[in-house]
Amino acid sequence: MITIGFEDREKIGLRYVLDTLHPCSPFGTERVRKLRFYAPDERNELETELRNTERAANAADALKPVYDQIMLVLCQLKDIRGSLKRLSEGACLDHVELFELKGFLLRISDLRPLFDRMNETVRIEGLSFSDPAAALDVLDPERTRSRGFYIPDSASEALRAIRAEKKRLEQRLYEAAESEKDAIRSMRTRVCAEEETEERAIRAAMCAALLPHVPAMLADADAAGQLDFLIQKALFAVRYGCVRPEITETALELTDMVNPELVDLLKAKGRAFVPVSIATDRGATVITGANMGGKSVAMKTVALNVLLFSAGFLVCAKRARLPLFRCVRMLFDDAQSMQSGLSGFGSEIVRFNEALREVEEGYSLFLLDEFARGTNPDEGAVIVQAVTRYLNGANAISILATHYDGVAEFAGTHYQIIGLRDIDPDEIKTGLSVSGEDGVAIIARHMNYGLYRVEGKADCPKDALHICRMLSLKPEILERIERAY
Repeated sequence: MITIGFEDREKIGLRYVLDTLHPCSPFGTERVRKLRFYAPDERNELETELRNTERAANAADALKPVYDQIMLVLCQLKDIRGSLKRLSEGACLDHVELFELKGFLLRISDLRPLFDRMNETVRIEGLSFSDPAAALDVLDPERTRSRGFYIPDSASEALRAIRAEKKRLEQRLYEAAESEKDAIRSMRTRVCAEEETEERAIRAAMCAALLPHVPAMLADADAAGQLDFLIQKALFAVRYGCVRPEITETALELTDMVNPELVDLLKAKGRAFVPVSIATDRGATVITGANMGGKSVAMKTVALNVLLFSAGFLVCAKRARLPLFRCVRMLFDDAQSMQSGLSGFGSEIVRFNEALREVEEGYSLFLLDEFARGTNPDEGAVIVQAVTRYLNGANAISILATHYDGVAEFAGTHYQIIGLRDIDPDEIKTGLSVSGEDGVAIIARHMNYGLYRVEGKADCPKDALHICRMLSLKPEILERIERAY
């Protein structure tokens, strides 16, 4: 079972994606807040959800007025599940609760024809609404279909007589002399108590009559949340050009994938996110590159898109082929464990062991960003090499980002960040001296964060040396670095 903590959601951009959704109903909001991930044995359910989302996305432009009307109705729904629970337990609901139930049923009545119009084009599978007419007749026996809730005089002969007497007394009170009014008020108070008792009996009868309709109302509430979430996922897919992935047994392939949070962040700065492509299968995949080369971004973008797929979203890529993982585990930081008093490296090892135990329980995705960075480089390289060799034989897709040399030879697949490979350092250096702009910003603008697959043996690229040259590191220091390289 996939569970992703708040911090990891933040790091990979999943929290950002969910915040871009704007569900209208309390039921849709709950689906976003309690995001569920499909398990491997729920493949059929996931495929249905993906088809529904793709069809809804494809029809989003043509059905925009219908979607807008549906969302307007969804915004008017109240969460009536608490009242339905009380009803199931034998409680007599008060006027406010019955008013909200009636409002819910009226809005389901409004929603059904709009859903039918949507369904003519989208052909949604596994989603429907019941006819609320019978339940509405209980709450609105005169079939006025007004928005308010009122127990009519016709509800019982006793109520009719009581209200007639109450009206007569109110007229007498209006016409009576001051000396008679106290006696009339006393009689009116007694009649009001009788009215309240009779109305309670009528409400109890209504509740008994509503009881058989509780399952249908609960199902309609769930369907409203499902429809709400579906439309939000469809609009998200349109916004970021998402695609429906092919479900595989073990292989993972993402072509030109993007991370929406970074897409929007860079767009606001007048820059564009460089799409990332990766294809791998069971075993270890190593991503190498310089520290500012985008390894972490690539890892987090893979994690985000895998999780979106597992939650029934279309994927932010041009093409996608993905398996259903039992779990997704990420180790992105070497933060110290204050509770245990461990060093950053010690904390990494503890978290690695915990994650590995879960990963080995079923086919999983395991992501490690710069593992063993919390110890000295020589030891770190040896540790990461051993971890990579072990994970290459594990029943999981493991992706490790590292700047250590000699790691990729123990993996099944090796990718490098393109980085500054195709850039002339001297040309950039000359441009820096002429423009006077911030050097780091200019280098970042020229950095290619895409991945390319490495065939054969290759060490990590030496972009750090290029960056030292471009930023005019003191010549005496640069000379020593070049000799060491």
